[in-house]
Amino acid sequence: MRRLARIAVAVGVAAGLAVVVLPIARADDAESVLERARNATVREDFSGLVQIEWLTDGKWKTARVPVNGTGGTVQVGEGTRQAEGRGDERWIAGVSGWQAGWDEPVSGAVPAPSTHWDLTLGKADPIAGRTTVVVTASDPDTGTARLKVYCDKDTGVMLRREVLDHRGHVVRAVGFVEVKKLGGSRATAPADPVTKKSVKQQDPTPDKIADLPAGFDAPAKVPGGYVLAGRYLRDDGTVQLYYSDGLFGVSVFQQRGDLDWNGLPHGGNGVQIDGTSGRGYEVAGGTVLVWDRDNVARTVVSDATVADLRAFAAAFDDRTDHSPGIVRRITDFVLGPFGWS
Repeated sequence: MRRLARIAVAVGVAAGLAVVVLPIARADDAESVLERARNATVREDFSGLVQIEWLTDGKWKTARVPVNGTGGTVQVGEGTRQAEGRGDERWIAGVSGWQAGWDEPVSGAVPAPSTHWDLTLGKADPIAGRTTVVVTASDPDTGTARLKVYCDKDTGVMLRREVLDHRGHVVRAVGFVEVKKLGGSRATAPADPVTKKSVKQQDPTPDKIADLPAGFDAPAKVPGGYVLAGRYLRDDGTVQLYYSDGLFGVSVFQQRGDLDWNGLPHGGNGVQIDGTSGRGYEVAGGTVLVWDRDNVARTVVSDATVADLRAFAAAFDDRTDHSPGIVRRITDFVLGPFGWS
């Protein structure tokens, strides 16, 4: 029987604006804004409508979804296309209800953003009627902006997130187009989603582990500034690793067994990862790469650009020569709840 891994990407917030850098802005000021935004969803309730824009095959695609933050829980989308996050935990809904859970650390072992990026703080045009400041993260070697995070000046809540490629061009953006509520008294958080167990009664949510099972490897660092921030194990034997460079997160899913190429979702593009053939997907929820090498298959998921994720994948391969592999079949959950074509 094929083993399934439900993979999705939490949605960030982004959009393109002309930015005026403040003369007095310092890196520590910018970092404090990011830290405030990281914790704002715990302090503030909000609701509204976000627009997701992403570039795939040279064409822009868009989608709009509702978003609600209540008592520290963020819900994006609705019905069978819905994701939810609270603290480190993430869930995703499908046609059969809540079916998957995974973890993305937001504190602790995650590096400080200024460890790998040059940060500046600036002012920006209002977003959905809110006064906004923007943090720009630039490559310290080239000076090229690679990420822009727009935050509400009063509450600190992130209003937009913009991912840029190596030329400084926007390739992915998610941002509020309507804010119905922001700030004020906090409501009671909704109950955790009740995820369905498999026919073998396996728990779909992972457990944090200090040591991986025999045969699996997890490099503490991956070139590009990524640091291992979390190790997780599911009942079905799937291992998830979570890496972060302070701003971008990468989830690496692994499972013993060969990759079932016929079980992959339709679409995607052929990619080369350090000389090995793979398949890549660019969807509203993020970027997904799947590849197989010497009877070892892996899937990595992130909101980083395709080029950055390919570089991560090649570097990860170089650091894990003895790892036995990942997911036999990637279901349509690879496309996430925001994978509209």
